[in-house]
Amino acid sequence: MRGKQALTTGEVAKYCGVNFRTVIRWIERGHLDAYKLPGRGDNRIPLPGFINFLQSNQMPVPDELRGQSRTLLILAEPEELAAELASSARRAGWEPLVAGDAMQFGYCYAEQQPSAMVVSNEALVAAVNRIRREGEPQEMLCILAGADVAGGGSSDGWCRLHWPTEQKRFVGLLDLSDHHSQRLT
Repeated sequence: MRGKQALTTGEVAKYCGVNFRTVIRWIERGHLDAYKLPGRGDNRIPLPGFINFLQSNQMPVPDELRGQSRTLLILAEPEELAAELASSARRAGWEPLVAGDAMQFGYCYAEQQPSAMVVSNEALVAAVNRIRREGEPQEMLCILAGADVAGGGSSDGWCRLHWPTEQKRFVGLLDLSDHHSQRLT
């Protein structure tokens, strides 16, 4: 199952122990996010959305799916900061993906569907917000971390922290996101 980005209604039904028609009803009623494939119109359920659905309904998340939901996308300048953030994330059990520029970040965001992201300055926040508006809405942990960031606050969906003084808070945010899978605002 590694690397899979979306599930069929049959796969979701199997994980939940229900009939696939029940899954279709969940989609129709707006309980479960999905998109239709061109042609036959089969439904596909994005993996991060399914994991959120399981957690919000107090259902267990299978281990083979949990490993995929711990991807952290990083766009940070300078490279040393990106390396430090990636190292901290890795120690916290996350799989960091480091993008070299905004274009690569946008590509990784679309292809990998990360469950959290971190950038290092306000200009990058604006660029990422534009990317996120163009794609499907996705609830995720968004962190602004850098030496020039006034830490301790959260606004506009972004948790702001001063790096490296708030390194423990960074790891705590990742842990909280993993356990509750909620957007922190």
